[in-house]
Amino acid sequence: MGATGTIWAHEQLGLDSPPDIVTFSKKMMTGGYFYTDEMHLDEPYRIFNTWLGDPTKIMLLEETVKVIKRDNLLEVVKDSADALEEGLLDIQNSFPKLISNSRGRGTFRAFDLPTTESRDKFINEIRNAGVQMGGSGTHSVRLRPALIFQRHHAEQFLDIATSVLKKF
Repeated sequence: MGATGTIWAHEQLGLDSPPDIVTFSKKMMTGGYFYTDEMHLDEPYRIFNTWLGDPTKIMLLEETVKVIKRDNLLEVVKDSADALEEGLLDIQNSFPKLISNSRGRGTFRAFDLPTTESRDKFINEIRNAGVQMGGSGTHSVRLRPALIFQRHHAEQFLDIATSVLKKF
């Protein structure tokens, strides 16, 4: 929610019509989905699972949305995302044998290392330097910072990532 610079990632795609079904979880404080009228089920409770929600989680979500608006966090994401995108491309240019395929929207970003072993080494080294990151697939590293991640956090991350890569 919001990590791309818009509440819903699909808002950035310039779609002629909204997606048929959108699911959400975790950062929304609850799991759920919404869908177009064409996807509406005629019979009630055809889908019955944890996505039906918990009223207390909805209260938490309402407060989260208020904070996002109050603190202008989507603009914070856009600003820090600009620094991340530019910095990751710089790192990719500085370490072309190690980093490739920098990609993403907003702060929802990833990049590749050449092998699973080099990816795992990078993740372990950057964690030892104080940055929590995760792998994805066989050789990708993903960034999923919180909405309060600001430009100076991006710059700190980029400095740490550069120092870790210099050790390779």
